[in-house]
Amino acid sequence: MDCSHSLAPSDEELLQFALEGEALTENASRHLAQCGTCQQRLAEYKAIHTSLLSRLYRCQCPTGSKLSYYCSDLLPQDERISVAIHLLDCPLCAEEVAVTRRSLAEPLLPPSASFSPTATVRRVFCTLVSPQVQRVMRHEAPALAWPRWYQAESIDLSLHLSRVEKGEYILMVIISYADSAERVDSLEGVAAELYRAPYQPGSESNDMSWQAETPLMRSQVDDIGNIVFKAVPVGEYVLIVHVPESDLIIEELTIE
Repeated sequence: MDCSHSLAPSDEELLQFALEGEALTENASRHLAQCGTCQQRLAEYKAIHTSLLSRLYRCQCPTGSKLSYYCSDLLPQDERISVAIHLLDCPLCAEEVAVTRRSLAEPLLPPSASFSPTATVRRVFCTLVSPQVQRVMRHEAPALAWPRWYQAESIDLSLHLSRVEKGEYILMVIISYADSAERVDSLEGVAAELYRAPYQPGSESNDMSWQAETPLMRSQVDDIGNIVFKAVPVGEYVLIVHVPESDLIIEELTIE
């Protein structure tokens, strides 16, 4: 059913109005208020939208049970990574996870669990595990693929990169323990920092002189061992995670 009036909104305009609530032009709104044909068109679009929403709403999202297992750190590593990446793009699931976490929340960790500038710490440089090298042309340096896996004593770190607008990226770090007896929720609230390279974290003397540097970004470990840095521009970085009594350092972290 079409309307031939010159002020009638187009199908695209009605769809955006019905589905996204995007305002019509003043002339189109005035015409819609007086035109039964266009009102019928709008009603049909809204009915179709309601039907599709009831059938497809969150059809590609993890189930509620899987999100609950995710919040309780009970998923296998590959499923945990998949859910964590999904949460970056799905506000509905992110909100459900936030509500679940609040219901499972325990008392906050004492301040000593967080990074303290005056604490005596040792520096642990993370080791890249089985780097995946992309094919390159002759005379070009090989580029490391994403995701990347690092080890630092009993701690494993997997780094994942997602591109967002304006050429910037979301960098997500997922921490896990090699020993199943250790729990990542013990790291909740510890500080993580991203520095521009070149960066010299100092000698093994623990003189802490490198703290005069200002990090480009700061974040924290959440209750399931995730760290998220949003809107990271391209460049070369050093990542430092201040776990209790140690600084975990990842060097030569190039984002391009």
